[in-house]
Amino acid sequence: MCIQTNLMKVIIMKHVFLWIMGCLFCSVVNAQEQRLFDEYLRKVGDKAEMFVGKMEPGYASTVYINHPYWSSEEFLVGEVNYKGLLYRNVLLRYDAFLKQLVVKTPEKQSNVYIPMHAVEGFSIGGIVYAKYGEEFMAVLYDGSRIGLLEQIQVKMKENTNHAMLQYDFKRSVNYYIWSDGKMYEINSMRSVLKLYPELEKELKRFVKMNHLNFKENRQYSLISMVKYADELLAKSLK
Repeated sequence: MCIQTNLMKVIIMKHVFLWIMGCLFCSVVNAQEQRLFDEYLRKVGDKAEMFVGKMEPGYASTVYINHPYWSSEEFLVGEVNYKGLLYRNVLLRYDAFLKQLVVKTPEKQSNVYIPMHAVEGFSIGGIVYAKYGEEFMAVLYDGSRIGLLEQIQVKMKENTNHAMLQYDFKRSVNYYIWSDGKMYEINSMRSVLKLYPELEKELKRFVKMNHLNFKENRQYSLISMVKYADELLAKSLK
């Protein structure tokens, strides 16, 4: 019995060792690939394919009252998956009116439009943007059963309250649950409860205990509620 136990320990330790070595090998390979790609970018600089595009004209403050950029008009550090290549530590901003990603080139520091047909995904300031249908949405929560997406629509209108002709960007924000390949619009606690009536009691209790306020802080409240709903769904399957 003791011999069998020791044998089992040896086998388990061997598998653990091989798994660790496999992980280390993959990490080393990925690190080497990234170093090679970083070296490539250093050599080609602004001539790298992603940086060769149309210059962004920008939005002059004398013509436009505000800006149409998602989250911030400032360039933030991010990543872009462009034609299967991952460009890391690049400065980005996303024009939600034109649905256009803008990158600051590393050497010339020019603002350039990235060809969106070749963009498979990107992140800005730690927020991941994934493509659903024909547009990109912010992934606010990515769970085992459900996810929460944010969509910002921007429209341009003339501002008639000024002597000069100016334009104003109007924003509208929508939220969607992504589950089983389908998208469901949600904008309140009630809309989430309609999707998961079997979880109504638990979700109402959770909202009350955590003092979630969907009018004052809709995004935080929806993230918290969807995350808890995902946890409840995962438990029900065990």
